[in-house]
Amino acid sequence: MRTWSPTDIAERNIDVYPFTDEWNKLLGEPDIRFSTLIRGKAKSGKSTYCMKFAQECSQWGRVLYISAEERINSKTLQQRISTCGVTSPKVRFAHTKDLDDIDKLVKNGGYRFVIIDSVQHIKMDYDKFEAMRQRYKRRKLSWHLVMQMGVSIVKWEHEVDVLVEVKEGYAYAHGRYGKADRMQVLNQPKVQGSLF
Repeated sequence: MRTWSPTDIAERNIDVYPFTDEWNKLLGEPDIRFSTLIRGKAKSGKSTYCMKFAQECSQWGRVLYISAEERINSKTLQQRISTCGVTSPKVRFAHTKDLDDIDKLVKNGGYRFVIIDSVQHIKMDYDKFEAMRQRYKRRKLSWHLVMQMGVSIVKWEHEVDVLVEVKEGYAYAHGRYGKADRMQVLNQPKVQGSLF
């Protein structure tokens, strides 16, 4: 097994996503394989956050958005895409609850970002997620998982880089990249939230 000195590490080139404006305030400049866990109560704005995030990330590559809860021919999905300004052809939507389908899409699609909305709907536990992430560890692939409240995140919270909580129309981030700010997700939040 190889070891590195502090100088070796300091001199390494690290590829990052140079988020700007509100995204930078929320996420900083994460490395290209960063992962997030997005949580919140029902109707808090988790999917809206993910749509806006997908559009933002499309400037760096293809985004696979697994809409496990909403079908492709859903009026609410159509409205959310429009409301969130998702226009990039690099954002690709798929409706499935089958992990094998997701695996095939990731394997053959040339994606840089995978958003799974939500892990409960596809029955993905932490071990299944980690197995899939390990299969693609050599790729510049970034994972973003939506999880409903009420599920234990003990295993998840130490393995993802950023925890995003969507609460009353705002997204709050806490993670490895030194940012702890909020971003408005819904246009008219009911009440201003606080960090966790």
